[in-house]
Amino acid sequence: MSDMFARKRRMTEKIMNISRTINSAPGQKLFAPSGFILNYSNKCNFKCPHCYTNSGSGVAEVKKLSIDDIKSLADQADELGVYEIDFQGGEPLMLPNLFEILDALGLDRFYSYITTNGWMLTQELADRLAAAGVDRISVSIDAFTSEEHDQFRRKEGSFDRALKALEFTERAGMKPYVNVVLGNYNAKTKQFEDFCQDILGKGYGIVINCATPTGDWHGKYDIMLRPEDTEHIEMIRKNSKGIIRDLWNYFNLKGPLVKGCPAVNLFYINPNGDVLVCPYIQTTLGNIKEKSLKEILMYGFSFEPLSSFSPLCLAGEDVEFSKRYLSQKTSILNPLPADVYFGLEA
Repeated sequence: MSDMFARKRRMTEKIMNISRTINSAPGQKLFAPSGFILNYSNKCNFKCPHCYTNSGSGVAEVKKLSIDDIKSLADQADELGVYEIDFQGGEPLMLPNLFEILDALGLDRFYSYITTNGWMLTQELADRLAAAGVDRISVSIDAFTSEEHDQFRRKEGSFDRALKALEFTERAGMKPYVNVVLGNYNAKTKQFEDFCQDILGKGYGIVINCATPTGDWHGKYDIMLRPEDTEHIEMIRKNSKGIIRDLWNYFNLKGPLVKGCPAVNLFYINPNGDVLVCPYIQTTLGNIKEKSLKEILMYGFSFEPLSSFSPLCLAGEDVEFSKRYLSQKTSILNPLPADVYFGLEA
């Protein structure tokens, strides 16, 4: 890790700036873009029932971002102080031009990682990704036994391939993480606790994502985390420092754990170039082909639900917010304009 900070000096500078900004105003939400998720293609080799991008439903994008679009996006993000990029899909390892895209992003400036189901990762590919500047591979595992995972992913052998992908990642010198979706249905189970012990015991990290009533789970509010679930997760985390969430603060280990919902500051780019508030709040603030990234993100802060501090994930823990806004029929490929989406405020 220390080697990464030495190699990526621009990234380190931005992390320090973000740290100072966040810790200067605890309990407040400031305009401080820190990262973005890039979905270049929504195509996937899996059909998972909980997919928030509807990849499993066979929904395909029409437009594509050009390499020049991606270079411009990365340059603008860098100027705004964004320090991390999460390259997702669909399944990003399916892309024939994967390394051209990574090169266009200029990964020497960012903490970068790829979120994958792990099926296509080999040792050779892991080595190439590490050489290209990728720092982490996050492999999605949402059921905690091989039988349940394979059934959930609708792909026999997917659990074993996911574990192999983590091994390849570690051998290549990147940090292996497991992406886990938690909701009211599994957050307090012994299976999850045992899974954490096993994964952390291997030296891997765990990324917690909230189950949200979006995508193929649209309208399923019963799956969302409840306060007792969140409390249980935080209790596990106290004894397991390798567990992370995007609304936790890692810049002040002595301060409050929760820095607040990162919507807008951690934004999402769909294959058409639309800038979404986050993967789960599927409203667009503008398109990078038409407006500057700074203008687009500042527009997001003009909406009260997005500019106000929330200790909860709006889409995965705030039931009132979710029922009011996520009930609208949207998708990551067809997001509603923000003024329409939040028109319910009127």
